[in-house]
Amino acid sequence: MSTTMGRGGTSLLPPSDLRRRLLDRDALAARQVRSDRLLASEGAGHLVHDLPVRADGRAAALESRPWRIDPIPLVLDAGTFQWLSLCVAERMEAIEAVVADLYGERRLVAERVVPPEVLASTGRYRVDAVGTRPRRWITTYAVDVVLDADGMWWHVGDLVDAPPGLGYALLDRSVMSRVLPDLTARADVVSLARFPTRLLQALAATSTEDSPRTVVFSAGIDHPSYVDHSYLAVQMGVNLVEGADLVVRQRRVWLRTLDGLEPVDVLYRRVEDPRLDPLAIAAEGTVGVPGLLLAQRAGGVALANAHGAGIVEDPAVRPFVRAAIDRLAPLTQILPELDTPDRALTTVPLAPGSVAAGLDQAASVVRLFAVHDGEQVHVMPGGTGRVLAPGDDPADPTACTAKDVWVLGWTSAPVVVPPRLPQVDFGRSVPTRAADALYWTNRAAERAEAMARTMRVISSRFEQDPALAALSSGAWCARMGTITAGVMRRRDADELATAAELTARLSEVGDGVASEIGALLTEATTVREFLSVTTGRVLSHLAELRSSLQEHVTVVDDLDAVLADFAALAGLWQESTVRGPAWRIGDTGRRLERCLVVLDLLQGVLDADAERPDVMASVLEVVLAANDSLVAYRRRHRSDVDADLAVRLLVHDGSNPRSLAASIDRLAQHVADGEGALGADFVDRARACLALPIDRLVVDMRTLIDEAGTGMIGRWFSTPVDPIPMTFDGSGVSS
Repeated sequence: MSTTMGRGGTSLLPPSDLRRRLLDRDALAARQVRSDRLLASEGAGHLVHDLPVRADGRAAALESRPWRIDPIPLVLDAGTFQWLSLCVAERMEAIEAVVADLYGERRLVAERVVPPEVLASTGRYRVDAVGTRPRRWITTYAVDVVLDADGMWWHVGDLVDAPPGLGYALLDRSVMSRVLPDLTARADVVSLARFPTRLLQALAATSTEDSPRTVVFSAGIDHPSYVDHSYLAVQMGVNLVEGADLVVRQRRVWLRTLDGLEPVDVLYRRVEDPRLDPLAIAAEGTVGVPGLLLAQRAGGVALANAHGAGIVEDPAVRPFVRAAIDRLAPLTQILPELDTPDRALTTVPLAPGSVAAGLDQAASVVRLFAVHDGEQVHVMPGGTGRVLAPGDDPADPTACTAKDVWVLGWTSAPVVVPPRLPQVDFGRSVPTRAADALYWTNRAAERAEAMARTMRVISSRFEQDPALAALSSGAWCARMGTITAGVMRRRDADELATAAELTARLSEVGDGVASEIGALLTEATTVREFLSVTTGRVLSHLAELRSSLQEHVTVVDDLDAVLADFAALAGLWQESTVRGPAWRIGDTGRRLERCLVVLDLLQGVLDADAERPDVMASVLEVVLAANDSLVAYRRRHRSDVDADLAVRLLVHDGSNPRSLAASIDRLAQHVADGEGALGADFVDRARACLALPIDRLVVDMRTLIDEAGTGMIGRWFSTPVDPIPMTFDGSGVSS
C-alpha cells in the first residue's frame, strides 16, 4: 500500500481523515481555548480592553472589539483555488486599467460607460489626481467572494483604497499553525510565510530607488484595523508610523527620528484616502500629513495604493465597474456579481460557541489578497474568512469570528524566491513617537510594579496580623497611609487612622495599578515592532489581571501574578530588546521612575516616629519589601531591621539593583553612550545628592529627577515649531 507524501516527506492525510480530525467534537473546545490564548499572545488580545488616556494626554478612544478565530479552517482544494487566483489576478489588472483611465485618458467618461455626473457627485473621485502617473495605481488588492448552496462562487466586493485584512490573514495562520501543527503539515497546506516578502517587493517596485525606505502608514491605535497594520509592519520588518511621525519638506516626505529627519520613499498606506492630507479637498480628521499629496505629485514619495484608487469602491461607481472592465480589459475568468444578499449560501461547520451558543453552521465570506510587483500579480495562497451571523449581508458581516483559509496541495506553480533588496541598516531609524511610547511604557511598568508590590506587602501583613491596625493607637495605619500615598504620587492624601480607611486606600492603590497597566498597554501596543512575541503574551496576561483589579476582586495571589508578569516584562526588556537608541531611551524612563519610587518609599521612613520602635521596625520592613530588598537585607544582616542599614541598602548600595545608586549608575552609562538629554552635569549632581543627609537627599534628588524627565521630553518628544518664511519674486512665485 503506497502512501502519498507531502513537502518535507510528511505522509499526507486522506481527505476523509482530514475532515474527521478537523471536526473532532471532543477536541474543538480545547482548540478554541488555545486559539483564543494564542491570538492574545500575538499582541492582539489586550486591544479588546478599554484603554485610558495616554501619557501625552491623548485618549485612546478604542472600543472593545472582541475577535476570535474559529479553530475549524475553511479548506479550498488546489483546483478551486487555482481558478479563483486566475479570477483575482485578471480582475486586479482590469481594475488597474479602469482607475488609470478615469484619471488619465477618461475614455470611459467620454463614452459614458461611467457617466460623468456619477463621478461629479461622489467625493471619492479625486480631481487633483487627474493627470498624475504613478508607477502603479494598485499595488495591493483584496476581493470578497462567497460560495452559494449550488456550488457557484460570487463576487461580493473589491477593496482597492487601503485593503484591510492581509495582516489578519497572516495572524490567523500563525495561530492555526500552532493549534493544529500536525494537520497543517500532513494536509499539505500551502504556507503563507513568503508572502510578506512578496508584499515588500511589490511596495519597493512602486519606487525608483534601489532599496527604498518603506513604512506602514497607520491611523493609530484608534483605527479598527490597527492590529492588521501592526502585524504587517512586524512581518515585513519596517517601521509603523502615524501622521505625527511624518513631515513634508522640499516636496519630500520625511520621518521624524531620534537622529533627525530621514527620507521616506514608499508609504504603504493603511489610512483611507479621505484622511491622507488635511490640506486636500474633503480631507477628514487630523491623522494625515499636510502636504503629502503635493509630495506624491512631485514624485517625492510613492503611495501604495495611489491617491484616488479607491474610486471603484464608491457605491455610486460600483454598478458601472463591470461594464468598464468589459470595455477596457475583458475578463476570461469571470466571477458573477452577487445579485442579492438573500441568496442561499453554502454553510461551513463552526466550533461550539465560537460565534453564538447553539450555532454550529454558518456561511462565510472569503477575502483573497493579491499584490503586483511591477511584472505580474501574485495571489496569496490562502486568505481570511469572515463568518456571517444569521441575517448578515455578505458585504457587511457582523460576527467577530474569523476563519483561516487553507489551500491544499497547490503545487502547479514552482516556488520562486524573489530577489533580495539591497541591505540597509535601519537600526538607528527610530521614530520619535516610538521612542516616546517606549519611554512611557517603561515608566508605567516601573510605577505599576511598585504600587502592586506595596499593595501586596501591606495586604499580606494586614491579613496575617489584623492587630497591626491598632498598633500604637493607629500609628501603623497612618504610616501605611503615607507609604501608599507616596507610591501613588498623591501628596494631598488624607491621613489614615483605622483599618477600614486602610482597606479603602488599598482598593485605591489597586485602581492605580489598573490605571498604570492601562497606560502601559496603550503605549506598548503602538510599538509592537520593537517588542518580542513573548512580550505580547505577558501584556495579554496583564490585561486580564487588570480587569480583576478594576472589579476589586484582587487577592494576594493575583498580585503575585501581576508581579511575576512585571518581572517577566523587565527581563524581556533587558534580554530580548536590541540595545539601540530606542532601548536606551526606554531604559532611561525605567531608571528615572525607579529613582522616584525609592524616594517615595523613603518618605515613609522619614515621616515615621522614631520614638515608637515597634512602628518604625514594621515601616522599615514594609519599605524594604515594597522595594524588593527585604530578602537582600536579611541575608546580609540577619538581624532586626536597622534604619541606617536599611537606608544604606536602599540608597547607597550599588550592588542592590533596586537601590538609588544602582539606577544612577545605569543612567550614567546611558549618558556615556550618548544620551545627552539628561543634561551634561546630571551624573555629577546626582552623585553629589547621594552624599547628602537623607532628608535633603530625598528633596534634592526628586527635583533633579523631575528636571531630567522634563529634559527627556523636551529633547526627544516635543515637536518644535519651526516656521519657514516665504518670499515671493516678481513673477508671484513663492520660494
